[in-house]
Amino acid sequence: MRNELHLAWRAAALVAWAVAASACSGGEPITVQPGGGGSGTTGCGGLTECNGKCVATQVDPANCGSCGAACAPGQSCQAGQCVVVCAGGSVKCGDGCIDTMTDPANCGGCGQACAVSEVCSAGACAVSCAGGTTQCGSSCIDTTTSTKHCGSCNNPCEAGKVCTEGQCALDCAGGTTKCSGKCVDTQIDPANCGACDNTCGAGEVCSAGACGLKCVGGTTKCGGLCVDTNLDPANCGACGVQCSAGQVCSTGQCALECGGGTSKCGSKCADTENDPKNCGGCGVACAQGEVCSAEKCALACAGGTTKCGNKCVDVQSDPTNCGSCGAACKAGEACAAGQCALSCGGGTTKCGSKCVDAQNDPANCGSCGNACAGGQVC
Repeated sequence: MRNELHLAWRAAALVAWAVAASACSGGEPITVQPGGGGSGTTGCGGLTECNGKCVATQVDPANCGSCGAACAPGQSCQAGQCVVVCAGGSVKCGDGCIDTMTDPANCGGCGQACAVSEVCSAGACAVSCAGGTTQCGSSCIDTTTSTKHCGSCNNPCEAGKVCTEGQCALDCAGGTTKCSGKCVDTQIDPANCGACDNTCGAGEVCSAGACGLKCVGGTTKCGGLCVDTNLDPANCGACGVQCSAGQVCSTGQCALECGGGTSKCGSKCADTENDPKNCGGCGVACAQGEVCSAEKCALACAGGTTKCGNKCVDVQSDPTNCGSCGAACKAGEACAAGQCALSCGGGTTKCGSKCVDAQNDPANCGSCGNACAGGQVC
């Protein structure tokens, strides 16, 4: 009798252990003998038996809420309900995922429709597109990254390809990362901060690849992004100040040409000395893993600069990488001799968040913001 009781207890313990192991490991539901081919909880230890298998109907998309209740493609099972889960910065509006930055029917938020003659530009209804975007239908599109409008309107990329620098390709270039079919900058993208699908919380921004409540390294918080208002045509000089079509943002001012030794590449001013998206010339993107050093794509930095991410920086003066990579100065501080400080030393002048030599800096020649014209030196 004792042996029979012992064997029965041991068999029950093994079944309970197997059920718990399946539930905790996230593996395939285990097959159970009791209960036949119906459904119920017999032998499943709190899970539900569906056709001889123990499943968690709270999270199983094939049996969501009850046996056989399968979720549709693109949905997940949460608390026994099939729900739409939006990714890549899109917002759930009704039953779909919408980009409220460009959708004229949901501009800036669900249900906020633009007028018939307006477009949706950077989450706001406007008469025309700004910030370097292109009007495709009634939406303002960044044709450098859109897989549906790559390089121009209605020019979709083939399946499996991404749009990088306005060209359809198999891989992302210029230091960007392929996330859900798009090339994104994981240093500033709040939907992919530091890595793909690493979404920042409500009210947070992505700065230097980390989620936080404020921007660092001399950047400014505009909505959910940390931007360089000296160069961003959608936020030129201040948040929401958009340059007109054909203009660029140079030293915080909308202009037709770039200053300070930078070059006009599309709607942006780029430093072709160290920009991996425009290395040595506009549109010359370095391969993934390479940096732009002295206008050439390379695996290592030259001229005393340091490789931080995909850029070659001077850690002696760069407020985003002051003294070492990722060591960003606080708002109001500048980087001087590799140290964050409120004032500059060594005869340099504080311009924004940098300490510069106004005697030879083409972006601040003689005084802050006094940029030399293209082709000129200081």
